[in-house]
Amino acid sequence: MATRDWYAQGLNALAAWWANFIVRRAEFAAKYAVLTDKAAELNAAGAWIAYWVAQRNSFSDGSQQFTAYFNTIAGNNPSAEPPKSFNWALAGVPPAEPTPGIEFLIREVRREVVGLTNYAKADGEALGFESSTKEAISEMDLKPTIQAFGAATNHHFSIVVSGRDGIDMWDVYILRKDEAWTKIETCSGKSADISVSLTTPGNAEQIQVRVQLRKNNADYGQASDPVYVTLNP
Repeated sequence: MATRDWYAQGLNALAAWWANFIVRRAEFAAKYAVLTDKAAELNAAGAWIAYWVAQRNSFSDGSQQFTAYFNTIAGNNPSAEPPKSFNWALAGVPPAEPTPGIEFLIREVRREVVGLTNYAKADGEALGFESSTKEAISEMDLKPTIQAFGAATNHHFSIVVSGRDGIDMWDVYILRKDEAWTKIETCSGKSADISVSLTTPGNAEQIQVRVQLRKNNADYGQASDPVYVTLNP
């Protein structure tokens, strides 16, 4: 099996990694001073990750706005501009927002810990600092990405779906202006050509498109982020 980076990938895996790290950090704080020196920042990061992953899992639909917000704070760029706030009904009181670059922070902490002469691999395994074999993506973390290409004529478009993790079936949904998401096709494989009638025959129309993976006759994973495509007459 392939070796993966030690840091978790995917929202739920990230939340699980931080939950373990916050608990285990106290056990090794006396041995590795940086775990004490950075305790406040690390605890704040862990609380923020836990809260927002739980919130994301409660949202009924995906959101590019949320993804941009989360990735800015949780990412590897401490110089990133603070993200714009958004308006959602949230459960409880959100924890204090750390400065951008949580991943940068934890990678710097790990670098210092593993560079010490008294570092033990078993300690790193307990803290989550050691790489392991590649794990399957969980259902909650699986989210395909799509590209859509409008044809010059005949009101149809091509769609390419990546990040399916071996899942073959997927439903195509469209969103017209002032309407709700509507399923229009079930497809299989990596790509498909889709024909959609125009709201006003003869007039070009811009719509949004997204994909939902299907497994065992049920939705599987998250819906893709939507993309825009133009239907031409």
